[in-house]
Amino acid sequence: MTCSSRILLPFALWPETPPSLSVSSLFINFASDDLITGTNDGFIVCWKILSDHQKIIPRLMLIGHTNQISFIVASISTHQLEQFITISDTDGEIKLWNNEDGHCIEHIRTNLKHRSVQCFNYQLTNENFLICCGCYSEILVYDMRTLEIKYTLTPSNVNADWISTFFVFQKTNAPDVIIVIGLLDSGCVKLWAFDPRTATSNTAVEGTSIGNNNNIIPVDLKEHESKEIRTQFGSIIVPCEECQRMMLIVHGQGWQIFDGIDFTELCSYVTDEKDIVKNEHWINGYFPTPDLVLLFSARGYGHIFRLPENATFMNSKFRSQHNKTDLQLPQWLCRLSVGNELKLAQTPMFSCHTKLKQCQVYRADSSGQISVWHINLKHFSTDADILPTCSISYNDIWSHALTNIRTIRKILNDILPNKINKLTASCHLITMDRLAFGTDNGKIYIMPALKLISSLFLNNNQHKENFDIQTLNGHNQTITCLIHPHSEYSRYDIQHLVSGSNDHSIRLWDLSTSTQLHMFTVHSGTILMFHIPPPMLNVKVQYCICAIASDHSVSLISLKERKLVLLANRQSYPVVGLRWRINDDFLLIKCSDGSLFIWQIETGNLDRVEYGILAEELFEWYNDPRILSANNDLQNDPLSTVMVSSHYFQIRSTGKRKDNDQLRKLNKKFGTSRHDLMSTSSFKHTEYRLPIIIQQFHTNIGDDLAILILFDLLQLIKQIEITNKDTRIQLDQTSTSLSILSNLLISLLHPWSFDKNIDKICQERLRLNRVNRFLSYGILSKNEHLTIVLPTWQQYLNDNVPETFLSVSDTLISFAGMETDDNETLKQKQNRIESYVYQWRWTCSTILNTEHLLSSVTMVYILMNCDRWINNISSDQDEQALLSQRESWSRLLQFYCSDMLEQCQTKVFQSLSIEILCSHWQDLCLELRDAARKLLEKELDHLHNNNDAWHIFISKWSNLFNQSYNKETDGALYDQDIRDIFLEDATYNNETTTTTTTAKEQYKAQQLLSIVLIGIVGARYGEEVEQTKQPSVAIKGFTVDSPEMILKLSRILTSLLSPSNFDHIPLHSAIRRTAIDLIGRGYTVWEPYLDIGQVLLTLLDLCAISDSSTVTSK
Repeated sequence: MTCSSRILLPFALWPETPPSLSVSSLFINFASDDLITGTNDGFIVCWKILSDHQKIIPRLMLIGHTNQISFIVASISTHQLEQFITISDTDGEIKLWNNEDGHCIEHIRTNLKHRSVQCFNYQLTNENFLICCGCYSEILVYDMRTLEIKYTLTPSNVNADWISTFFVFQKTNAPDVIIVIGLLDSGCVKLWAFDPRTATSNTAVEGTSIGNNNNIIPVDLKEHESKEIRTQFGSIIVPCEECQRMMLIVHGQGWQIFDGIDFTELCSYVTDEKDIVKNEHWINGYFPTPDLVLLFSARGYGHIFRLPENATFMNSKFRSQHNKTDLQLPQWLCRLSVGNELKLAQTPMFSCHTKLKQCQVYRADSSGQISVWHINLKHFSTDADILPTCSISYNDIWSHALTNIRTIRKILNDILPNKINKLTASCHLITMDRLAFGTDNGKIYIMPALKLISSLFLNNNQHKENFDIQTLNGHNQTITCLIHPHSEYSRYDIQHLVSGSNDHSIRLWDLSTSTQLHMFTVHSGTILMFHIPPPMLNVKVQYCICAIASDHSVSLISLKERKLVLLANRQSYPVVGLRWRINDDFLLIKCSDGSLFIWQIETGNLDRVEYGILAEELFEWYNDPRILSANNDLQNDPLSTVMVSSHYFQIRSTGKRKDNDQLRKLNKKFGTSRHDLMSTSSFKHTEYRLPIIIQQFHTNIGDDLAILILFDLLQLIKQIEITNKDTRIQLDQTSTSLSILSNLLISLLHPWSFDKNIDKICQERLRLNRVNRFLSYGILSKNEHLTIVLPTWQQYLNDNVPETFLSVSDTLISFAGMETDDNETLKQKQNRIESYVYQWRWTCSTILNTEHLLSSVTMVYILMNCDRWINNISSDQDEQALLSQRESWSRLLQFYCSDMLEQCQTKVFQSLSIEILCSHWQDLCLELRDAARKLLEKELDHLHNNNDAWHIFISKWSNLFNQSYNKETDGALYDQDIRDIFLEDATYNNETTTTTTTAKEQYKAQQLLSIVLIGIVGARYGEEVEQTKQPSVAIKGFTVDSPEMILKLSRILTSLLSPSNFDHIPLHSAIRRTAIDLIGRGYTVWEPYLDIGQVLLTLLDLCAISDSSTVTSK
């Protein structure tokens, strides 16, 4: 619970060409028809399988990984896929995602490389485990909920090689024991058996780096059995679903069938030069039936073999020849082929499922195509290749969704004489409210930012609007990166723009004259990206920018003196990170091979080169903390682009795959980010910054440019308040921009089509505009992971509206007795379709509903009390117009807090998150605080009217509350590190932190939240609790059990007032302010249990401390 929470509202603008989908991992839950793909570039796309597997539509894009996604796994114990895990081996990231709305639940970073991963559900306790093996000697068992290592399955010291593969199962006759069978690279099979309920270990994990971030030592379990078998390096175990006794072991040159009872080899298959599959390299396999096996090759083919009788479990001759040297050979039957195998850039991913003798095979390849086979196992052709039953093209689905949608490239092509094929780079000139775009022909175009965004989003009948476009000519090849240094720090010239290109040049432009001031040609490769040095370096570097190129060189260029200051060109591998050591005047450059180059900035000489662990430690050690905490210097020059982690923005198209990989790692490694979009002291009329962030992002090399827009709600409110109080401000550019931005945000958030009367008020009296496209909403979740709703899913909803659907507004209007013509019928149908798509977004996510409705109420609160300028009312208009405008805002507020909230409380739509609303109870922004309190009280009233829901709600939070003040179990109030929970969210991109908040810390934070929430409930409903004897039936009030909870709560709130109690908690923290607020709010409830004199003395002491600290600061 923080003192003040920043709310960022993301929206995406897509190009006509789809983001590339180079699939590196695939997972399908056939029970819920969910398909999830991971890409080489770290992006995740969630799909929905529809219409008997003939149609697959992408729903969400999840952004958070910075490298190739190696594994996607999930527990399939239930029919509904609720959560899934993604793993990236390159940087050791493991992330737990929610499948419904895509928000990141938990994530960790390790230094482990995994080779085989599986999720397992322990049926007796319904626990879910993530089990991994890889380039380490143990098998790791993670708790899937917290991502903490619970068990390590360790082989004996004999043959302690790396484990290449494993599989896990429970016996039907012994369901309490989990059995894990692992195969070592040396060909030795190991078996572990354990009961998670009773498993303990008396031995510490020695000689390994395996462990948790919170220093909890996992339980170490030794093997029970082992056996040597004849297999090859890098094998994969695939059990048969119908008969887990049969096991397929696959390696590159062949495969084998074993009996899992004693691992006796039943048959084997090795490719030779004369075979029909002589060029195949096997990567995986599957058992459609016990007598058939499907093998997948690296080239993208699937081969079906029939097993011999002695290797088929259901056959009477099973194991009849297992001791003979002349084992029967499998029979090759047919091949699954798409036809594009020779064109694939990498190995496709496969997934299979068998039901009622029908085998479904899915293949996802690097071109973004998903091919599906439906094979009748009773009879299928063995004469020729079996072609896919259907193929789904990602490009075709995307093109259909964005056929008639306006894009930035379309706007430019309508205005400019020369057509643009692709936008390759962009830069937001935040202090000038302009957007610069680089193109594939080397030209740079600069347009008004807010005007362009509004035109793209809103249906304002200005499609032929004239944009003031500025053109910069000079480059002769593709623009790869742009930067406006003044938008980062005000020490740079506001008229300077810097560009990099495939022509290896860096050019400095004067925006006032549209001329090129200088061209730097110091690199021999493509310019990948620019970086601004921190402000605390020496004067020599104050007006420099840092450039990174594909030739592995890094340059420091002075824009003021127009000369090269430093050229670091001794690196032999791609640059993946930079650090600045201010005290020693060093520039540290980290390369992909792990080497660290340390350059002297003053002399331009290479000081030394370090490798290995020392290089890693130096790189992290030299991340100077002053870069992240120099608030005095940074207040006037806030950087907007780091409100969200930069690792998934600015991934620019550079023409080579290795350059794209280098860029992705670079953006993740920078540790010099700034944190405030706009502080109050930086509000200047001469240098105005709108509280909107506009960032580019690519999903892969060569993709067209996509734009991400983030609205900073709190900064927008702050600027509106300052502007409203400034008596000098009239209808100038500042107020006009704020007015446009405010209307744009409310237009995007407003729930159109729920109430036609409200829609009419919004359009006619408040001058809001309906959106003219499918909105790609975003959700920012844990540690700045981003989820974006794809337009393809909304286009599908638009094309497949149920005939039985009636919009909310349609149910309120009767057309009985009215004759309608065909045009009117068509219009009603279009309105019905539009209503369905608009209302869908309120059904997909609790987080999205809460943030959007909370932001809408907050914006209406602030705009309702604003002066004429925000309402577009000139000074010569009468007061009646202003009053009418405020009345309209009031009606809109009533709609949000009553009708719209009631809709969210129905089963059709997702409810609001009580935790999010409660976290803003003591928010420093008054409007946001009032909005959160109003919505929270409405939600609690709704729960209070439902006995069952109220009982569950109170039970959950009462248990957390009871634990919060329990000293024996180290409750949250007695945790000496509790101060960390109350710090404001100031460090948004601290790359020195390699792990996320531990599960224990999150649990403590929930305990603190329970104190606030139970206090709110007690103050609001506590009067319903009788102070008499415990009744026989449950009380419909604050507590489910007894009124003793009120006594406990009153004592806790009183204790929190005194600084002497819980002295480790900051004096003016949110929890103390909340205690004061709740004591006053529920005074009639707490009065019988309070020592009034003690409370008054404590409050007086707090006032005295505040007064003395104020005098001292002055």
